[in-house]
Amino acid sequence: MKTYGHCWADWLYGNEKDAFMVSVYDACAEIDKCGRPVMKAKLIGELRERVSGSNRDWVEGVRDFLDFETHLLDRGQAPLNLLEDSDEYRTLAVVDAAWRHGAFRGLCRTPGGAEWIGHLGELCAAMVHQGFKWVRGSDHGLDDWELPALGEAWCKGTAMWGIAGFFGALDEAGADPDDDAALTRIFRVISAHHMTGATWLTYRGEHPHKAWRADVRGRAPRPEAVRRFGARFSWPPEMIDVLARTAEHVNEWVNPPNRTGIPDRTRGLLIGTYTPRILTYTRELAAEMGDAVGDLTPAELEELVYRLAAWMATYATDWRARGDADDRVLELAACGALAGVLRETRPNLTQEHVHQMVEWARPRTAHLSGEKQKELLDCVRFTMEVRGRVPGAFPELGSDGAGYVRYVDGAWKLTTDVFLTADRSNVGGTGLTEKQIPRATRFFNSVTRTRRRAGVDYLGATDEHVGCPVCVGDEFLKSWDIKVNIGVEVCFTVGCPLYDNLLLGEPGDQSLGTR
Repeated sequence: MKTYGHCWADWLYGNEKDAFMVSVYDACAEIDKCGRPVMKAKLIGELRERVSGSNRDWVEGVRDFLDFETHLLDRGQAPLNLLEDSDEYRTLAVVDAAWRHGAFRGLCRTPGGAEWIGHLGELCAAMVHQGFKWVRGSDHGLDDWELPALGEAWCKGTAMWGIAGFFGALDEAGADPDDDAALTRIFRVISAHHMTGATWLTYRGEHPHKAWRADVRGRAPRPEAVRRFGARFSWPPEMIDVLARTAEHVNEWVNPPNRTGIPDRTRGLLIGTYTPRILTYTRELAAEMGDAVGDLTPAELEELVYRLAAWMATYATDWRARGDADDRVLELAACGALAGVLRETRPNLTQEHVHQMVEWARPRTAHLSGEKQKELLDCVRFTMEVRGRVPGAFPELGSDGAGYVRYVDGAWKLTTDVFLTADRSNVGGTGLTEKQIPRATRFFNSVTRTRRRAGVDYLGATDEHVGCPVCVGDEFLKSWDIKVNIGVEVCFTVGCPLYDNLLLGEPGDQSLGTR
């Protein structure tokens, strides 16, 4: 709820160096960690004076945080709204307090979009933040009122609930372009908390890392408890509905079987039956790609639906599943998901497959200049050839496992190009630097290393971190030294945890949705 820092603030504002904001959140972190009452009171007073003249939206949350800390210091207890003394209502009370008093309020406000979307984003960020506090443990001075005191199952479930909550909002509000700015904003906020909670060592704490146990299934409150609590404490009705449905989804979701035998812990978690609008659109997209490539079997087509759902979830800063021009440009990168499905059942793709996907992509770029259209279509062709292992197309497949070829094999060059082309995500910034490309690839390798097939997929090189996703992710997260396009930035960072296992357990274990 309370610990922030430079990386978090830079992420939130797209690498804009807002010195005032960074210093304020650093001061919040200092207050959070201070164990001496007299010193804590002094720090609270100093920060209150610093923000007294500011009218920025996010400062409202900082003032709430200071009021909360003062209340806790003076009375020895947190100002919780507790309906009943049970774990699920205490979880709701903690999450609600983290939203109201944890420096979240004001973070998701935008000029456009329904007000409830901003409220939901701030609450979901509070869930992810509180849930990931479990990995920090009591060594970081957690108060006994906080969510970790309820145990791992509630922390894991609340983190899942907060992440899934955004996709519920995307399904509900994403059909209306007026909500685009609000949805982009809340995904940036949730992504920042997810990624820092999963990998940033400043936030998590140093090695040895506390790991989520495979035998603990995440829990969320019952939908009826969410509705009762939300109504009692004036949550917006639209927000209550989304959160009730996503809580039920977290509790009931079972990971569908994967016919390939490769562990996949999040099939249907982020985009599934609880997001009917997006799932319908994803099925239509899969059918369109299947028709274009021409020789998909029914089983491959069904697998493509799951692959596309995981793939496009990483584009959620700007992808809306409406089928507009920007969606169609961003979906060019989905050819990487198709290539992955095809490679499962045949040794390699053919040049005919490549040609068919280039022709599928052509009308999706027709509104662009001739030069930009050629650039994107060439990238589609190259990505399909490399990812599809097309014989003779690229003689030196492999690289060192983190170089440019592996980068293209992950379809990430195409990812960068489509984000920098789509109008909705063209908000300035560049792609990854030469230094960041191998870091991004090593991070992806680390979280997917148990999903690789010998002789077919890259197995994962041993590096100085022995493939630890937390250490590699921390290194990658700290490497942002230029203003990268926010869509690219979020996709490459939070996309890895979303695509694999949310980093709520060891890669490959099936615990999230099978018990």
